[in-house]
Amino acid sequence: MYKEPHIIKTRQVLRMGLLYNRNEKEIYRGFVLNDALQACERVRAIIHCIENAVTLNSDQSFDIRVILSELVQNAIKHGSINNNPQRVFMKVCLRDQDNLVITIRDQGCGFNAAQALQEEQNRIINETSELMEYGRGLHIVRNLCEDIVFNRRGNCITVRKKLQ
Repeated sequence: MYKEPHIIKTRQVLRMGLLYNRNEKEIYRGFVLNDALQACERVRAIIHCIENAVTLNSDQSFDIRVILSELVQNAIKHGSINNNPQRVFMKVCLRDQDNLVITIRDQGCGFNAAQALQEEQNRIINETSELMEYGRGLHIVRNLCEDIVFNRRGNCITVRKKLQ
């Protein structure tokens, strides 16, 4: 099922309070090196912290694991400059006990998120079965979240997942 993207520009986001809210409980804030094994271990630890903070059913836990894994792996794969060791910033917050807000930022040059989403939408509308080398992870994340916000540069994404 295709879900229309909800993309907001950063200035609008700040005015609406999507990126900051006084009723936030920080679950995790830190960096992960561009190492897939370390990223997987970090995702497991974050899921455990979320499960300790709120009650999740198995579907919610799975969805969050997929969201975190896809976003971190995309940042590691597409955000490294000249394959140099880098760090990916992660912030995971619980807002108002029923919204999980995840921010992932890499050190790369970014990408044109609106163009990538439009290309994906065109493939769906035209029922193109060709699998592209990019965009599938973003498509999965978009269908699991209520909101997706990119910074202008395209190297930072913030998503919101409703838990109730």
